[in-house]
Amino acid sequence: MFTSMKEALYKAYRQKYAVGAFNFSTIEILNAIFKASVNTKSDIIVSTSEGELKHFGIENAVAIVKSLGNRTKNKITLHLDHGKSFDIVKKCIIAGYPSVHIDASSKKFNENIRLTKKIVNFAKKNNVWVEGELGSISGSSTLHKQSYSDIVREEFMTNPDLARNFVEKTNINALAISIGNVHGIYHGKPKLDFNRLKKIHKKIKIPLVLHGGSGIPDKDIKKSIKIGITKINVNTELRIAYANALRNSISKNKKENVPYKILYSTIPAVQKVVEKKIKLFKG
Repeated sequence: MFTSMKEALYKAYRQKYAVGAFNFSTIEILNAIFKASVNTKSDIIVSTSEGELKHFGIENAVAIVKSLGNRTKNKITLHLDHGKSFDIVKKCIIAGYPSVHIDASSKKFNENIRLTKKIVNFAKKNNVWVEGELGSISGSSTLHKQSYSDIVREEFMTNPDLARNFVEKTNINALAISIGNVHGIYHGKPKLDFNRLKKIHKKIKIPLVLHGGSGIPDKDIKKSIKIGITKINVNTELRIAYANALRNSISKNKKENVPYKILYSTIPAVQKVVEKKIKLFKG
């Protein structure tokens, strides 16, 4: 069932588990996520970043995800991940995205509030859910040579008092926070600031979002959900599974020129990762 973010998240929010938000940029990755949802009988969120949308297409994403949603009783929602401007968020809303993420976290606090509030006002006229962001989440969704300590800074993390102020002034539906999480996978292990998460959760009564779910140890994922995380974004691990499967397929079938035969192995590879994450998030 193609649905709103509210339908997908509020049950998890009340029952203290997390829903996975999985990014896609190809039909194979999207099919893998859908198959994982069906196999585990679980609600899912499928997400596209601005870069992924340039490749896949906004209208294509809406049409295909709606079609998939009509084939299952599980709740499936489509979400814009890290929309950076009013224009891109507006395009997604008009095209039929039921949920959007406005990421103005790189801007000054008051400017972040202004732009996020502008998005919220437009989105509510169209019955669209809005995720805002406070605190800088560094990195990009790939493998990196640096260590986590090279890019994580305490001053980039979400301030609990400012977070409450931000939510009250913007009227967002969910908040993406920075507690030591980053985009991508680095050397070593990330160190999440659970005390900071507890303070944020105590002050804010809307779903909290953890970006950069790839690379975080399972025990830390479980602990963050127990404290108050309701939505967890995963992208890098899916990209790695896809790329490795594709390379292996090309290597083993050097004379093959039928695209679907080359690409098929990427689906079960990504599906395996998604199913593992879904089970972890549900506890």
